[in-house]
Amino acid sequence: MEEKITELILIIISLISLCVLPASALELSEENTIFVSDDKASPRFVIDSGNIFILDLYFDKYANRNVNQNDEWSKLYLYNISTDKLTELTFDDMSNTKANDPIAISGNTVYWTVNSDYRSYDTDIRSYDIVSKSYNRLSVPPSHPIELYVQDKTISLLATKFPDDIDGPNICISTDAGENFKRYRLPGHQSGGKISGNIVVFGDSRYGQMKNSVHYLNIDTWESYQIGDETKGVYLYPDISGSNIVYRFDPDFYSYLKGMDVKQELYITDILTNKTSLIASPNARINVPAIDKDYIVWCDNRNKSNFKLYLYDLKENKEYFVADINDEYGAAPLVSKDTIVWSDNVDNRNVIKIVTIRDENYVDDGISGNSGTDDTGNSENPQPQNTNSGNTHSQTASGEIVWIIVSVGIALIAGAGYHGRKNN
Repeated sequence: MEEKITELILIIISLISLCVLPASALELSEENTIFVSDDKASPRFVIDSGNIFILDLYFDKYANRNVNQNDEWSKLYLYNISTDKLTELTFDDMSNTKANDPIAISGNTVYWTVNSDYRSYDTDIRSYDIVSKSYNRLSVPPSHPIELYVQDKTISLLATKFPDDIDGPNICISTDAGENFKRYRLPGHQSGGKISGNIVVFGDSRYGQMKNSVHYLNIDTWESYQIGDETKGVYLYPDISGSNIVYRFDPDFYSYLKGMDVKQELYITDILTNKTSLIASPNARINVPAIDKDYIVWCDNRNKSNFKLYLYDLKENKEYFVADINDEYGAAPLVSKDTIVWSDNVDNRNVIKIVTIRDENYVDDGISGNSGTDDTGNSENPQPQNTNSGNTHSQTASGEIVWIIVSVGIALIAGAGYHGRKNN
């Protein structure tokens, strides 16, 4: 009888250990090169809804003004992830896509800018729906575009050198698919302008050179809020998905003078709950991060020999190594649903690579992470602190499973004891 009870106890302990220490449900595919740039060009890319939009650009900004501008060119490509198919998109005004012209993608629509002369202000945005094959022209404020982000009907354009003043970059926002733009002027220089619902997040230099801070704008109320304390360090490269904003923090205001020997950190702030958590502290330089739903990607050089690409899963609160980066300056990866994309340098050619995430716990709701947020209050957080909020849902589920197993085990032991007494 005692032997049977001992066996039952051992079985219960084994089951509990499996629940307390579950195997990871996330796996990564082998990296796949999807695009090789022309030997003179540098590719830019954006990703959404299973498509990667690529601009392969050759532009020599140091060229003599007498150089034939026909030597400067650009090409547009669309890569479909599910079919592994790369298609070149050609339009009549492709020769005018050059210089600092940014690109964007939202759903099935791609966006790019054209400028017949990058020293003038006659810039327009073009859009093309890859399903309906519709081609449109969107007028923008006379300016030089620097960055472009689109989500549904909301367009965020970061632009500079307006003809009516000498201000630095300003954010111009349209909520009606480009019919009307509102220019949002702020002190200092802005960077970024990434969108999630009614929130636009951006970097800002209002506190001075190399004292960057992170802010977000509610485009329903046109009120902006700051994340973090600008007296504690430098905040850079914000990205947003839902109510989560991820960004790089550096406590050393003079890191820009120290090359690769820096100690930067990666944080995430939920602007609905005003909670800030530490994602990575690799004691190294961190490149531009990106977030989509539960996935955060970035590069850092923690091993000091080269940059590596990492993924953080918010569901598991776990970091994964993704790939080695050949380029000495690392990469600025993007993530959308189950795909990570980044640029690299292989055999002196610029290439674009992807990795697919296989996640048993991922739920595809048809929204690529930019699910939008409700109106938020002021999130002027102090110095970022690791709140270790964790994944409450998964922890609760594991606790319930353990409780069920223990309860069943007690019942089995009691039953075994009863039958043993009865047989005696």
